[in-house]
Amino acid sequence: MIKKLKKKYKKLRKCFKKLSFNKMKYRKYIKDLPINEKSILLESQHGRTSNGNMYYILKELLTNPSYKDYDIYFTVKECNKNNIFKALEKYNLDNFKTVSIYSKEYYKVVATSKYLFNDTTFLPFFIKRNGQVYTNTWHGTPLKCLGKNSNADAHLLGNVQRNFILSDYLLYPNKFTMDHIINDYMLENICNSRPILGGYPRNSVFFNDDIRSQVREYYEINDDIQVIAYMPTYRNHSVPQGKTIENTYVLYHLLELDKRLTDKQIMYVNIHPLASSRIDYKMFKHIKPMPKYFETYEFLAATDCLITDYSSVMFDYALTKNKIILFTYDEEEYLNSRGTYLDINTLPFPLVKDVDELLNEIITDKSYNDSEFINNYCSYDSKYSCKNLCDTVILNKKNIMPTFEIPKNNKENVLIYVGNMAKNGITTSIKNLLLNLDLDKKNYYINYIPRKIKRNLSQFEDLKSIVNYIPIQGKMVLTLKEEIIYHLYNNKFISASTMAKHLDTAYDLELKRSFGDINFSHAIQFCGYEASPIMKYSKFKCNNIIYVHNNMVEEIRTKNNQRKDVLSYAYNTYDKVAMVTVDMSESVNHFCETSNKLVANNIIDYNRVITMSMDELFIDNNTIINTGLEKMKTILNSNSKKFITIGRFSQEKGHLRLIDAFEKVWLEDNDTYLFIIGGYGKLYNSTLEYAKSKICSENIIIIKSMSNPYTVLKKCNYFVLSSYYEGFGLVIAEADMLGLPVISTDIDGPRQFMLKNNGALVENSTNGIYTGMIDLLNNKVKCMNVDYKKYNENAVKQFENLLA
Repeated sequence: MIKKLKKKYKKLRKCFKKLSFNKMKYRKYIKDLPINEKSILLESQHGRTSNGNMYYILKELLTNPSYKDYDIYFTVKECNKNNIFKALEKYNLDNFKTVSIYSKEYYKVVATSKYLFNDTTFLPFFIKRNGQVYTNTWHGTPLKCLGKNSNADAHLLGNVQRNFILSDYLLYPNKFTMDHIINDYMLENICNSRPILGGYPRNSVFFNDDIRSQVREYYEINDDIQVIAYMPTYRNHSVPQGKTIENTYVLYHLLELDKRLTDKQIMYVNIHPLASSRIDYKMFKHIKPMPKYFETYEFLAATDCLITDYSSVMFDYALTKNKIILFTYDEEEYLNSRGTYLDINTLPFPLVKDVDELLNEIITDKSYNDSEFINNYCSYDSKYSCKNLCDTVILNKKNIMPTFEIPKNNKENVLIYVGNMAKNGITTSIKNLLLNLDLDKKNYYINYIPRKIKRNLSQFEDLKSIVNYIPIQGKMVLTLKEEIIYHLYNNKFISASTMAKHLDTAYDLELKRSFGDINFSHAIQFCGYEASPIMKYSKFKCNNIIYVHNNMVEEIRTKNNQRKDVLSYAYNTYDKVAMVTVDMSESVNHFCETSNKLVANNIIDYNRVITMSMDELFIDNNTIINTGLEKMKTILNSNSKKFITIGRFSQEKGHLRLIDAFEKVWLEDNDTYLFIIGGYGKLYNSTLEYAKSKICSENIIIIKSMSNPYTVLKKCNYFVLSSYYEGFGLVIAEADMLGLPVISTDIDGPRQFMLKNNGALVENSTNGIYTGMIDLLNNKVKCMNVDYKKYNENAVKQFENLLA
């Protein structure tokens, strides 16, 4: 006991070392400090830069007398603190304060400023208070796909989506950008922000007739010098030794260009700081890094030509009417990995693939017509864009900029937590449910934690093709007292109910942090596992439902993967406890005598299973077959009798005792085989070794990771469910619909289904499984032939009754 307490104490100490005490202050500021009606905070890329929209909004606030009584703050990283002052010193503007990100002062300003502006996102800790006004300007017209359409990271959109939902105003430079962001971040029906169609603050500089001469005079650039800006997109393709492919290509191109540029040409390069830091610009005669004294767009206004590739800067720079060249030397590789909204070949700008073509375009006058492009993407830009935005957001002036409402269909929103999306019965059941529901009746959103699904992205792709989604981004923001209580709970010093009682306010803020003011009619903890989401979903003020997919008493006894106090709290707190089979009732009663239990059977996608079973036998790249593919095919196509089971390599599936039972069968009939198919599980290796130890090992085929096991299932003769305990045992139904006689151990989960459909239950033991297998061989077990269409219709009604 003392040893156990010492271990917990060490764990607690380790946890507290990781705490951010400044972030804890943020919660205190939210609670104790009033909102400062005359405070404005501007933040760009988490303080990494002072360029772009925020710079121009800052200039407007500092030069417009309407804001002389406001406290103005600008977020910076400590190392960049002086850059913003240097950029503004030429205008004698310094009546503002910088706040270093993560500092105590930063959290205080975020918590208390009335007006918040950001061109990307606030970090996941951010909770918008009632009374704060948050404007998100974003940072460009997108060529590359965003949000759910991004090829690379669609599952990671959570914090961006969350910031859009929390915003009061969303600024878009054109309808193209507005439509794509609303669609691809799935904002319809859940976002109350008001989109503004207005020019970008940073583009107002292109209407300043004096800025070109000011920049050129400062850098002593004569009028007869051609100034070229090169602004390529950053490519983060890592290679060994900390170098990048981008660095290699950029350096080569710059060296070649420098040789061929004349003394009447200067190229200024603006590339990602990581790549730029590895280039020694002293080696060049005609190429320089873009200077920092002027903001990037101020400097661009003084150039004669822009070279870029896939960057949104092309949409803004078009306002200058100067020539734009797209240097797309890696077009196929780059765009295949990202995806684009527009075909780059349809843009009016010349595309070049090598340095020779690029040089030719640099010295050739502009010969293309970009008027339609400018009309489509730049028609809202003006000299007064920045002033108009501030007047609208801060001074609350009406009818200055076109504002809209994000569409709503007035249907109820239903949130469903789906867990880690592993290849298991729970993921299959939610997929089947969503495929069979009438999705026109309500708006369904799946919910998940991104880091937990990174190994199951193929399952995520399947689900996101059916419904929209809202990831959970970041963690609860707690006070020091709450952190102590939470860690005491985590280390089982206090119960879930005690923790929940003391953290009631924290959970209210956590729901606001995660979902803003989205109105959900129902919040469903469909996974039924994972303590943190169980506790979080219990705090929704709407109707909340928790599913029970398995015998949780046995889960605790055999795996210790659940907390009894969490389940007891949940089953007593949620409005409804949905059991996938009536057999779960006794298990639920073990935690509480509740009257809110309902049965909601799993949907069975019989059409998909039957269709997939007719496919050619397909082996995935990660499929492992202990006998080899060709031998397995020979066995499957033989007249030998073949038993099969499908289930993860886990203790409760009873694979080892199934092997023992099969050995006894094989001793009586050598012309029999056993197939075991599993997707994952800790016991794969031990199951493999156990099978090898048997004299019938040549007749045991073990398959790991097979995306379509139904092609094998269809070719087998009998299905055996050998589990010690189960939820429902979906594979029983899948085997039945493919015409296989089935036996199952007599356990909660499959019991009622088998009894109702005249299925064969056997004693929950090795000998019971052996007896059942002999009965199968002797044709004493018949197919159940369930009417799965009728079964599903009833299951859909059960689910809809949960939402009634």
